Amino acid sequence: MDALKQEYARILQGLQIDRFNLDEDKYPGVFLPDPFDEYWTAKTKVMLVGRETAGWNTDNNKNTIKRAAGLGGVSVSEVVNESFRRFRKHFELKGDKVVDTSRSRFMQYYFRLARELGLDPRAMIYANLFAWDYDKKSPRNRPASEFNEIASTSQQLLAAQIRRFKPDFIVFASGIKGADGLIRSLFNDHFGGYQTAKDKLVPGKLWEFEAAGATCYRIAHPRAEYGHAEFRDKVIERIRASVASSASA
Repeated sequence: MDALKQEYARILQGLQIDRFNLDEDKYPGVFLPDPFDEYWTAKTKVMLVGRETAGWNTDNNKNTIKRAAGLGGVSVSEVVNESFRRFRKHFELKGDKVVDTSRSRFMQYYFRLARELGLDPRAMIYANLFAWDYDKKSPRNRPASEFNEIASTSQQLLAAQIRRFKPDFIVFASGIKGADGLIRSLFNDHFGGYQTAKDKLVPGKLWEFEAAGATCYRIAHPRAEYGHAEFRDKVIERIRASVASSASA
């Protein structure tokens, strides 16, 4: 995946570091998905997109936004390699399979989605709207100049992933508040827009649309309750039905 590494590095090198308060740099390592071989051979390609990580790749206690831009005594290429290693560690084999031991509702839904679609967990992509969190929380509360740069760079990274991975289905399980605007700008700015059928929107619950050659869904974060569980189920049902329909066509 040298081309993917180069694309990630190019985007990170464009970070406008002067928009950050480096005296309050509590960003972790950058989150960069790296597909396993199982993804490329899967008949159905699925990407599950969360919101942001909570302290991604902090094992070395060195990661900062400055370092991600290649200004912390390490090259951007090495930053990318570190993120790849962390991503692959997330899906390490235990015996001959990946075992879900996470208490994260998001990862539990990830593994459920894989299981019910008959996919190896390594045959899907775990991605995020934001490539960074801030001090293990959302970066939304940072000053506008900082947050806008995080959002813009994250969208460039996510757009690069969608273009290269070419998923058949993208599930945005990234919450409701603020997510729709980010999703709209992602596809408007990088893919020429999106199309939503009138009967494919349940306000605050489920949004189904077509974009970037994929069927996309936006649901609440998997930890959300109060009527959201049925829509998480509906997404699985709709993907299964779509795959079955395509297979019989």
